[in-house]
Amino acid sequence: MLRLFALLLVFDAVCVLAQGQSIPNTWPQDYPGKPSGDFSPEWQNYFEVKDPLPNVTVPLTRSFAGSIPVNRAGHPNDTLFFWAFEKQNGSLTVPANKTNLEPWVIWLQGGPGSSGMLGFTEENGPLRIQPDSSFVANNFSWNVLADTFWIDQPVGTGWSTADSTGYVADEDQTGEDFLGFLSNVVKVFPSLATRPLYLTGESYAGTYIPYITKHIFSTPNPPVKLRKIAIGDGSLGSLATIRELPTLNIIETNPQLINYDPDVFNYFKEQEHLCGFDLNLTYPQTGGNFPTLLIQSGSSQSSAESLLLESESRYAGLSWKGRIAKKFLEKQTEGSVPLERRHQKREEWKRDLSGRPNGTIDPFYGCDLFDEMVDYALNFSFPWTNGGFDVYDIPDGTNPEPPANARPFFNDDRTRAAIHAPTSKNWSSSFSYPFGNVHNRSAGLPSNQHGDPSVEYVRQLVFRAPQS
Repeated sequence: MLRLFALLLVFDAVCVLAQGQSIPNTWPQDYPGKPSGDFSPEWQNYFEVKDPLPNVTVPLTRSFAGSIPVNRAGHPNDTLFFWAFEKQNGSLTVPANKTNLEPWVIWLQGGPGSSGMLGFTEENGPLRIQPDSSFVANNFSWNVLADTFWIDQPVGTGWSTADSTGYVADEDQTGEDFLGFLSNVVKVFPSLATRPLYLTGESYAGTYIPYITKHIFSTPNPPVKLRKIAIGDGSLGSLATIRELPTLNIIETNPQLINYDPDVFNYFKEQEHLCGFDLNLTYPQTGGNFPTLLIQSGSSQSSAESLLLESESRYAGLSWKGRIAKKFLEKQTEGSVPLERRHQKREEWKRDLSGRPNGTIDPFYGCDLFDEMVDYALNFSFPWTNGGFDVYDIPDGTNPEPPANARPFFNDDRTRAAIHAPTSKNWSSSFSYPFGNVHNRSAGLPSNQHGDPSVEYVRQLVFRAPQS
């Protein structure tokens, strides 16, 4: 699947809990054979996945799974769920006194509130789920290269558990919880304390990972040796950074959005420059500090901030993908435009671009280049499949890709018992994460923020009129 808006669709949680629903209170399950006392290598036998998995017929390397506490005072039922696969038999259970410098990997999903088991079954894990709920082997699974842990976090996500007052208040709490989890993991698998750790993830993990890294590095004697971090399509910083800044790069990667039209491309390239978005993001940065990225409002808009918040309220509860799809359907209900007229409107739009003086920012869109790109695509570029605009369904060599749903597999009692999952909840791929123990805390704010107080809200961005 070609994930067109990988840099933008950072909030991949779409399942929103209803207003007024009680806060979940969940706890880990004790299975037969659970050792007593503190974590130790004795727990390896308890966590090992030994029972057959439903609909799984492909051979798998040895794996271990279960719930491990985060050691937060007063919240013993706050746990993170892991499923770890060995690179080869015995590679994860090497004794602490045996030198082992092989790296190990942790994978985190985004959301906020999306399960790491999504990546496990649909992206980089050893099993790839099929439309009929069967599985095939993924020959490119990351555990082919290193011992790999897929983790549900923060607490309460996926198979992870949390009591009703134990959800994270902010990203610093997320980092503290993860450090507590790691301190227990290395007691079960002692070699991991000295082996180099590669901490990886995608989407909203772009926010999780830096905070986790900060807490590891600020701890005098951290439980692990963090060597590298890797973030894919990460949620980083403000809305301008993750939504507007990469717009031209998206067009370069997917020129079908503008019907491969160089005139339109040059227009967006000029707008990117006028808005100050043509920055070279490198590390380490040698060109000084980046300027603050400002989303300039168009002069025809009376209040960019109020309009944006009104739009957020209109599409509350929808992911970026859902919002764009709804926007497309609304356009469809306005009345169909004959193909000939559509081509005519495209040419009129292009002439307007070419006739506009250099150095002028679009008077309507301002620097909201993302919306301008989407509007052009919706109006002129593409006969979107299935009667709607789907940012995850851009035709390429894999189109159409069949649907996949891991929920029946994970909620099968045979799977649950085999991987030592909790019985106090059912597995869900994503949910509206209750930062601060309150569901939909961000009512009146952008719904995709889910109340995370650690990152920049859209309404905190600075809006200004374009310069003449």
